[in-house]
Amino acid sequence: MKRATIEDVAQAAGVSRQTVSRAMNDKNEISQETKERVMRAVEELGYRPNRMAQSMVTQRTHAIGMLMADITNPFFPEVTRGVQDVAQANGYNVFVCNTDDRADLELQELHSLAAQGVDGIIVFSHNSSEENMRAFADTYQPMVFVNRAFEHPHVSIMMVDNYHGAQIAVDYLVAQQRQNIGMLTNNSASYRTSRRLLGFQQGLASHQLPCTEIQIVPEAANLDGGYRAAHRLLDAFPAVDAIFTYNDLMAMGALRACNERGRLVSEDIAIIGFDDIQFARMITPALTTIRVDKYGIGQMAMSRVMEMINAPGETFETILIEPELVIRETA
Repeated sequence: MKRATIEDVAQAAGVSRQTVSRAMNDKNEISQETKERVMRAVEELGYRPNRMAQSMVTQRTHAIGMLMADITNPFFPEVTRGVQDVAQANGYNVFVCNTDDRADLELQELHSLAAQGVDGIIVFSHNSSEENMRAFADTYQPMVFVNRAFEHPHVSIMMVDNYHGAQIAVDYLVAQQRQNIGMLTNNSASYRTSRRLLGFQQGLASHQLPCTEIQIVPEAANLDGGYRAAHRLLDAFPAVDAIFTYNDLMAMGALRACNERGRLVSEDIAIIGFDDIQFARMITPALTTIRVDKYGIGQMAMSRVMEMINAPGETFETILIEPELVIRETA
């Protein structure tokens, strides 16, 4: 069956091509009766606009790319929903790409999205070198980076205050009379400069508590990584009475490791995660964690990329997102 064209709709409705376009874009230049007649013809003929042809005229695809480090991490569905809801309300589609926290895949997907002509890219994956990312940003705009400090005229920044979030966790643990506090952190190439790690270290220092190498265990920021890291921490630092983790997945892995070791969580040892994913309140014992507004981050990221699309060349201030402590049962 032949695919219906805009000319077919115009002929069936007895109007011009321009009037069909105005009706489908909900413009006010035509009467309600004409708009309804055009839309009836669209439905009867099964007409779908050719977005490729439209983009050649408008230089817009109404598509946004979204790069994330690990699509299986429960942190990202809430973020993606926030992006998607704002995108749909404004006539955009979202293409989601997964990088497995790999620098080579990150660059590959960025170039692929650019080749597809997306109008902007939101980046939640940050393993590419400064040099490679700068080279890409020189040739593409606009981009929104979440949780990566990066100065470039084509890039806008959103930052969770990870440093403060880690300090909140340490302050709370110390207030609970915990003195031997360890951290399970992400083992990415840049983990030593992680704001969560730096906030943890400074938090201990502010309470005159020691922070040695054995108290910090880098591992993959997932369930298995948290499980392995907790066992290593318990071996190297048997006196540990509290664990702060890079994210909730690592905290859940640590919870299992502590149970296997006979360490009673919340009594013998406290655990605090980061992110407050949906599973955090469902496990037993329920996870005390540092909450981040994931849906809100997605909404703000999509809103910011649209602002940049509509105002090319403008400079936008960094958006800072404040985390908060959610007290449950593990600490």
